[in-house]
Amino acid sequence: MLQKSIKVKVSRFDPSAEKEAHYRTYEVPLMEGMSVLDVLDYIYENIDSSLAYYDHAACRHGICGGCTIVVNGKACLACQKLVSEDMLIEPSRKFKILRDLVYTAKE
Repeated sequence: MLQKSIKVKVSRFDPSAEKEAHYRTYEVPLMEGMSVLDVLDYIYENIDSSLAYYDHAACRHGICGGCTIVVNGKACLACQKLVSEDMLIEPSRKFKILRDLVYTAKE
């Protein structure tokens, strides 16, 4: 049986080297019960270790809010949002982007 995979388009931006954000698409195997944070972990561990994100945030239980990102245009907690389809993952645009999906907590 072939394993299903999804395409994940992730916002990438390094303000020290780039003038604006761009997107990179990754193909990730889809596993039952997989969260967006699991997808980011897979990308980091297996495809692109340069991806910056709040890995494993402080709690992984939806309490701290450290992994808040935008998935398909809607804000969510990466540790709680389950994956079922292709996704566009971006940082919150309300804050200053430090790199990729990492941003400052101050406006």
